[in-house]
Amino acid sequence: MRLNSLNRTQIAKYAFCLFVGIVLGLIAMPTYRVVSSVFGGRTVQTVWSDSGHRAVLYKQYSLMNINFKVEVEGQVVYISPDVLNFPDGMYRETLVWDETGRIVVLELMGKRVFAYDAVEKRKLGKGELSQYKLYPTASDYVLEELRDIDE
Repeated sequence: MRLNSLNRTQIAKYAFCLFVGIVLGLIAMPTYRVVSSVFGGRTVQTVWSDSGHRAVLYKQYSLMNINFKVEVEGQVVYISPDVLNFPDGMYRETLVWDETGRIVVLELMGKRVFAYDAVEKRKLGKGELSQYKLYPTASDYVLEELRDIDE
C-alpha cells in the first residue's frame, strides 16, 4: 500500500511540473515578442555583398501584427506595413543582393517589396529594378496581398 501511495505522489509531482512548464512556455513566447519589439526586433538575416555592404533584416512583433525592418550600413531604410502574425517561415522573408553588390532587395512571399541602392543611399522606384540581375522566387501561397515594386 505504501509503494502505491508513493507512486501516486510522484505522478502528481510530475504532472504538476509538466503543467507549470506548459504555462511558462505559453507565457514566454508573447513576452519574447514584446521584449524583442521594444529592442528593435529579432534578427532574421544578415547578408554581405561582394563589395562589402551589409544589410540586416529584422522582424518586429506587435500585439496583432508583424513588421519587417531593413537596415543597410547601420541605417534603417525600410519598415514594412503591418502584416498578419503568422508562424515563422510563412512569409519566406529574405534579403537578396544583385550581382554588382550594389542593390539589396527585400522579398516577402516571392514578391519584391523593397529595393535599396547602397551606393547612392536611396530607395529604388518602379521600373528601376529591371536593370539589375536578381534571382526571383515564385510565390505559390498568397496569405496577404503584396505589391511588387515593378507592378
